[in-house]
Amino acid sequence: MRPKYDPVRFLAQINELVEQIKQAYRREENIVKNDELRSRVRALGEGAQLVQAPAQILEHRMHLPSAYLVIPIFALANAGIPVDWSSFGSIATHPVAVGITAGLVGGKLLGIAGFSWIAVKLGLTTLPRDLNFKHIVGVGLMGGIGFTMSIFIAELGFVGQAEELLMAKAGILIASALAGFAGFLWLYLTSQKSTE
Repeated sequence: MRPKYDPVRFLAQINELVEQIKQAYRREENIVKNDELRSRVRALGEGAQLVQAPAQILEHRMHLPSAYLVIPIFALANAGIPVDWSSFGSIATHPVAVGITAGLVGGKLLGIAGFSWIAVKLGLTTLPRDLNFKHIVGVGLMGGIGFTMSIFIAELGFVGQAEELLMAKAGILIASALAGFAGFLWLYLTSQKSTE
């Protein structure tokens, strides 16, 4: 199958644009002040976009809607949890739901941040440059978003116990929401402080 563009011509055009970008960059390094540099970079991006197959363009455009809309709806539909807001209080305080929520949120935080701290203190590893333990705590909180595998393990652990399985799934949903919100808030607030 032949490509829809001429590779030799495309490479020649790209090389010419790269040379123009280099020349414009030598005159002014700041892309905000350099109109010529900005237009050449934009032309390079548009040229690379034009040679992509329509399926690649569609895949790129559908990434955000599928990641933030389709997959969460799919996960909730497969969880099989009836949504009844009137009984939310009793579900959220059920011992199985509380245990799973604490395990996912607190356990993941302690496991990820704790073992990372121990590994650094023992000299087994070092943190990458520009990374500190505030970031590790944020990742530890985000680690509590354990949806698919947690439901799989709950279904194995509560075979023949329909009510406990329902409470476990509810705990997983609560933990995922709580961990996601707490992790986002933690990373947002700590990154705000570090940039000020």
